[in-house]
Amino acid sequence: MALNTSNLRALSKFSPSSILGSTLAFLEFLKYETDDLRNEKVIEKKELVERFSNISKQISKKSPQLKKSEIEKDFENFAKELDSILILKNEEEVLSEVQWEKLIEICDLFRRIEKSDERKVRWALYYLFSKGTKKIPLKEIKSLLQEFKIKNIEKIITKILKIEYGSGLDAKFDGKILEINHEPKDRIAAHYLADALEEESRRHPGELEEEILQLLDEGSYSNQEISKILSVDEAMVSRSISKLRNKNKLVLSSFGTKGSRYYTTNCENCPFGKTISSCRKDALSYIINSMKEDFGIDLSVKDFDEVETNQALLQMKRIFMMSKKEGNTRLEKNLNENLNKLLSKVVTKSLEVKTPSNVKQIPQVKMEITSNIRRLPFLYLMGLHQGAQSGVHLIDEILKMATKSVNKEDRLKIRKHAIDETNKFMKSLDIS
Repeated sequence: MALNTSNLRALSKFSPSSILGSTLAFLEFLKYETDDLRNEKVIEKKELVERFSNISKQISKKSPQLKKSEIEKDFENFAKELDSILILKNEEEVLSEVQWEKLIEICDLFRRIEKSDERKVRWALYYLFSKGTKKIPLKEIKSLLQEFKIKNIEKIITKILKIEYGSGLDAKFDGKILEINHEPKDRIAAHYLADALEEESRRHPGELEEEILQLLDEGSYSNQEISKILSVDEAMVSRSISKLRNKNKLVLSSFGTKGSRYYTTNCENCPFGKTISSCRKDALSYIINSMKEDFGIDLSVKDFDEVETNQALLQMKRIFMMSKKEGNTRLEKNLNENLNKLLSKVVTKSLEVKTPSNVKQIPQVKMEITSNIRRLPFLYLMGLHQGAQSGVHLIDEILKMATKSVNKEDRLKIRKHAIDETNKFMKSLDIS
């Protein structure tokens, strides 16, 4: 998940060591102890300092306490920093225009970074790079992180570069100097270094459960697949799935490879309050009407007897809904053109056509197909499957027209070979 502008500004303004001082304490104070102030247009800094001081005394009665004058000084510096990154407006005696949601996000981000040495190193790299430093000495990185006593910083840097190299980061590390071959103003370089600091998902448990239900209502998915699709840690997915199963909202649909469990919503106890028959009727009605309006094809409910589950029908409905989307806009045209280029590369790489060197015989074209082709989007595979079938029909028509130049025996050989190779290709797609 990409970091937003506010979080990037905070990471470039505050140094990693700030989470060991008063910065994180102030952030958590504003997050947890100011509910009654959220609707105020202006907040007196004096009141905040007084409140923070009292809470600090209650939490740590035995540890040394900062003097109020020291707290006031630290809070003033803290407020100036937040002002500089546009989180609030710092005036002489008050704070105004506080963006509470962004402030809480920064607090959560800093707390997450605190729990991982790799995230601290990433923060240090981004902090130095954002200052305009493209060649960063290892000793400078270590100096910035010395209070954390992190071991093997060199290995962590190497690991980070290995991860981000595949995404496009142009950088090298010789063990002494890290050289980043991007301009500090290059926004994508900032994301290479900083995006991994973000929590994979900031969703509340209830929100995550709702998203999982929406997903499983149109298909069966495993925990691993849900984790990837929703960009959520698999442990969080597992906990949410367990809660939903305990509420009888999900059912085990089937087992996948290596024992993976695939779930769908429970139609007998629909999370969305629908009956099985009404849900099926609505989906069928939409699909049948779409086929009639868009393609002039008349269907009936009986044409869908082999569709076993409502979830499958809902997925089909979703596909028909998306097919109605305008495809001639600038964005859609650019998307379709480039997506076609990418998928065609997969087909070209996965499909190797071999012809014999002996041209005196009828060419016996052989297709070598790798299993990678099965990973293409299913609708694209269906298009390839239909195209292969159409190719055989086209060959038939061409052979009928070539009766004078090709004898009957050779025509039959060509046709049989075309059918055999096409069947092999379609079998490799594994449409079933």
